[in-house]
Amino acid sequence: MAGRELSLIPKLAQKSVQQKIEELIKNKGKSKSPWVIELDPTTACNLACHDCISANLLNQGGFERERLREIAKEFKEFGIRAVVLIGGGEPMAHPEFGNIVDYFYDAGIHVGVTSNGTLIKRYLPSLAKKTKWIRISVDSVSEKMFQEFRPHASGKSQFKSVIEQMEELAKMKVGKLGYSFLILSKKDKSGKVLSSNVTDIEKAANVAKNIGCDYFEVKPAFDIMHYLNKQSKEVVDIVNEQLSNIKALETDSFKIMTPITIEDFKKGQDTQPKEYTRCLVSELRSCVSPSGTYVCQYHRGTLNMKIGNSNKDSLKKIWLSEHRDKVMENVNPKIHCKFHCIRHRSNLLLEEMMEGKKIEEIKDFDLFI
Repeated sequence: MAGRELSLIPKLAQKSVQQKIEELIKNKGKSKSPWVIELDPTTACNLACHDCISANLLNQGGFERERLREIAKEFKEFGIRAVVLIGGGEPMAHPEFGNIVDYFYDAGIHVGVTSNGTLIKRYLPSLAKKTKWIRISVDSVSEKMFQEFRPHASGKSQFKSVIEQMEELAKMKVGKLGYSFLILSKKDKSGKVLSSNVTDIEKAANVAKNIGCDYFEVKPAFDIMHYLNKQSKEVVDIVNEQLSNIKALETDSFKIMTPITIEDFKKGQDTQPKEYTRCLVSELRSCVSPSGTYVCQYHRGTLNMKIGNSNKDSLKKIWLSEHRDKVMENVNPKIHCKFHCIRHRSNLLLEEMMEGKKIEEIKDFDLFI
């Protein structure tokens, strides 16, 4: 494995988070409010990616501007500590994006952003000075490759524009900037690989470092149900070679990151069995989108995992409702979450902590658990 594994476990040891977990333990696995919210301002997107994991959710509307401002205020009043602006669609496509970044910042709520990077310049000051991190999904290192896997609605590749905007952001930012590289391939009906972006990993890592990113992340792709996409041995071999080649790029200020899913990807394991029957992480995180508020981002759009409607009700009302209690009673990761969940290890640790395991407390460093 190149670089370091992206681990969420240390985040649970932070002083502020420990206090929240103590509440969880005291209330026997129930939280009075979430800690982190993944917020989809809109389902609109200006790209037309053939492998989009949110394809069934796209272009179905977004929050009204006034309602989104109200939601931001509700988060502050309900004690939310961190918000990830994501999608769904492209979060920066919402005209209220800059205003809510400013509001969260002023309210002391940490802001993270996941974006395709095409609209950075529209909100550059807020992105540069008022976010804790921004991760841009680039997945390529050329105009041609970007247009093949991340085609713009206009038909013109946006790669050069995205890189230029990232470079400008890198010069101004106070938070972290990441270059995300999702392993993608196109196959024919027989499963034969027709094209893949994996040969670009090394070149992309160099570009990420040269433009001033703080890290370069390589991660496997998932299907619409969040199961790992299986890749051919040929593709896996290239990934291993490319990851090995970029080890030397790491410095104190530039990291190579891979998620826990990368090893299962290499082994061709598309599922992630779980033995626990409740999701404690979903008591700390939730997903708010125009189509509803859900148990988590993996179940965004799943009717029986919908805990409320944020278009008409506050997060507090939804969180403390009998309906949410009933939904949470039925959530069983052993049955419902056989896909790869990045917070699987966090759930394992939380279960141990519920049984009395103690971990050493550390200073707060990243509240996005």
